[in-house]
Amino acid sequence: MLELFDEFRNALDNAMLCAMHSRIVLYGYGYTGKFLKWYADYYHSIKVDYIVSLDMRFGQNYELEIFRKSLFDFDYKDVKNAIVWVAEPMDEGIEAFLEEKGYQRDISYFDFYKLTYGEDVIEKEGGGVDVFNKRKTGQRDIQFLEWLEWKYQCNFVTAINRKDLEIAGEHGASYRVTTQKEIFPILDKCHCVPTANDAIFDYGCGKGGAMISFLDYGFQRVGGVEYETKIYNILMDNMSKLQLAGELECINKDAAEVNKELDHYNWFYFFQPFDETIFRKCIDAICKSLERHKRKIHIISIAPQSYFCMEEKECLRLTNQFTIDSRQRVVDVFENY
Repeated sequence: MLELFDEFRNALDNAMLCAMHSRIVLYGYGYTGKFLKWYADYYHSIKVDYIVSLDMRFGQNYELEIFRKSLFDFDYKDVKNAIVWVAEPMDEGIEAFLEEKGYQRDISYFDFYKLTYGEDVIEKEGGGVDVFNKRKTGQRDIQFLEWLEWKYQCNFVTAINRKDLEIAGEHGASYRVTTQKEIFPILDKCHCVPTANDAIFDYGCGKGGAMISFLDYGFQRVGGVEYETKIYNILMDNMSKLQLAGELECINKDAAEVNKELDHYNWFYFFQPFDETIFRKCIDAICKSLERHKRKIHIISIAPQSYFCMEEKECLRLTNQFTIDSRQRVVDVFENY
C-alpha cells in the first residue's frame, strides 16, 4: 500500500477497529456511506448491520436492509447497543439526535467527516477556471482520491465531458474518475498478485487516478497514455504534487501510436477510454508486442465494444468475465495462450 495514504487509512482504521466485535449502524448512504461500507469489509472484514438513509427518494438496493432514522426509536436487533458510523457531515441536529438516544462521541458514535477532514468539509467555489482545471466544489466525499485533492490540492474527481475535449473528441470518451473501490475488486477477481516482474499499462489514463490505485495495489511499474494534452498536463501536475512522477511512465500521444513502449508491460487496462476504431488498433499493437517479446499477458477491459475486437485475435482467449458495481458493469479478461 502507498505510504501516501497512511494518514487517511489511519483515520478510518482507528475508528473502525473499535467496532470489530459490535453491531454497526451506518448513518448516511450516499457515496461516502457506500465507500465506508466497502472499505470496512475489504480491509477488515467488518460488516455493516444496519444502513440508515437520510434520503429515501432515490431507488435503493432492496437486497439491503435500509432504514429511516426511526430505526433508533425501537430496539430492533439490539440496535441501542450498536456503534454508529456517521457518513454525513455532522451538524447540531445529528449530534443532538444521537446523544438524545444515548450515544457518545468517539465511543459509540464516530464522525467520519471530522476524522478525515476536520471542520473543512466544504470545498468553496473558485472563479475563472476552465473545464479542465475545475475542481469539485461543495460537500466533499470520503474516498482516496478526493482526500488527495484536499490534502495536496490535486485534481482527480471532476468529470470532463466528451464535447469539451479539444483533441480526442472524435474517438475519445468522457473522463470519469475510478478509484481503489472500483479497481481493487477487479484485480482481485483476476487473481492478480503483483510481483517485481509485473507491470500494468493504463489506456486513457486521464488525470492518473487509476495509476495511483495500481501503485497502491502493489504494482511496482505503472504506465499509461493520455492523448488530451490539457488532461495530460493535469496528470503530470498531480504526480508532481504527490512526488510520484518518477515512479510512472506517462505518455502524451494517440493511444493507437503506442507500440514498443508496450514491451515492458504484461497487464493492460481499458476503462472505456475511446471508441472501437482506436481500441482495435491498440489490441493490434499489444499482439505485435507479444510477437516481439514473448510473455504471459492479461488484458482487462471494461468497454462494451471491446469484446469482439479481442475475440477475433487467434493469440488471445477469454479467461474471465464478471460484473462489477460501476457505470459499465461487464469486465472481460483476455490472456494469450
